[in-house]
Amino acid sequence: MSKHHSNAKVFMAFCDVTRLRVIELLRNGEKSASELQKLVVTGQSTLSHHMKILVESGIVTTRKAGKWTYYSICEKGGRYAVRLLRLLTNGIQYEAHTYKGQRRIEPMQGKSFTIVVDTSCELTPEFIKEHGIEVLPITFTLNDAEHKQGSWQEISAKDFYDSLKKGGVAKTAQINPDVFVEDFTNYAQKGQDALYLILSSGLSATYQSSQIALEEVKEKFPDCNIFPVDGLSATSLNTMLTILAVKKRAEGATAEETAAYLEERKHHILGFFTVDDLMYLHRGGRLSKLSAIGGSILGIKPVLNIQPDGTLALKEKVRGRDAAFKLMIEQLRRSKNEDTVLDTVIITHTDCEAEAEKLAAMVKADLKVNNIEIIMMGPVIGAHLGPGAVTLVLEADITRKEYEAKYYG
Repeated sequence: MSKHHSNAKVFMAFCDVTRLRVIELLRNGEKSASELQKLVVTGQSTLSHHMKILVESGIVTTRKAGKWTYYSICEKGGRYAVRLLRLLTNGIQYEAHTYKGQRRIEPMQGKSFTIVVDTSCELTPEFIKEHGIEVLPITFTLNDAEHKQGSWQEISAKDFYDSLKKGGVAKTAQINPDVFVEDFTNYAQKGQDALYLILSSGLSATYQSSQIALEEVKEKFPDCNIFPVDGLSATSLNTMLTILAVKKRAEGATAEETAAYLEERKHHILGFFTVDDLMYLHRGGRLSKLSAIGGSILGIKPVLNIQPDGTLALKEKVRGRDAAFKLMIEQLRRSKNEDTVLDTVIITHTDCEAEAEKLAAMVKADLKVNNIEIIMMGPVIGAHLGPGAVTLVLEADITRKEYEAKYYG
């Protein structure tokens, strides 16, 4: 869900007299549905409608006790609403944050900075250890069991995707501002510079949460050098951006300089996807149920890409896996100059390593590439693409906007 959908739900919660009355009543403590119905003098179906909006906004939470439902104010949801209002009315533009020309607090002589990624970014344990990358977990649930690490530390890849294949349900949640406040404060107190590479604002409100948190932390630590970057990407696209950040840091760039560099380069990171089970795209709102069922029967394989605004879009449909791979390679080819030798191409997969190896072999046979990295995709994005998904990512010679205008305009 995009940040705008999340924002709208928060403000919708306040845009009704009955809902405001319910919030006032809940300030005095938990109330059952029957109590609220009597106090606001409304019908059961009408109250249910209002409570659904309040719960979806995150401002109100529910508790079941037998056949009874109880409602109360959610402390975190309330704080988020207050911070959101402050953010949207103080002039900070979180949609397109830039660092060039911003007042810069000079780092200490010889001081480096920490690179932090969330778990929508696919990195190997070896890379994380070698380059001192910090990982901020995005919580996910599998069959209602919460996994706070958001990685393979609590569940193996095989178990995760095997569960999905058997009908298991996985869901993800954005990182809320409180998590960022705690993390940012930790770096600010130590005087340590940090760059955060965050899941696309076109796919999640996590980046917005970081901006809400940064505003709060800067009230206490105005000189802190903390730079959240909206990658406008996910999974292996953010892997590529992390590699670029590591290289820039090794060249002696500061956190601010690296953030500004990534703000420019992120538009050149292109990603192409195909999935095996169309029903996962249906659940994510990318396909109608009828199209998903019909496409599965006909062996239709969709090819998607990441748009300039960081959203995932269905671009073309082909019949069969090989055709999908060939189209992905063609998309890769037309995004670079004919004489360009690609340094690195990244392929990620959701428990289909043989398919990923097959795509890698096709890329090597067709294009000039120095290195192809194959990485298992984690649960944060894998939950939405399902088992059998494969992605192909590169640093292109043209931007996403130029690519879209040229081939799909």
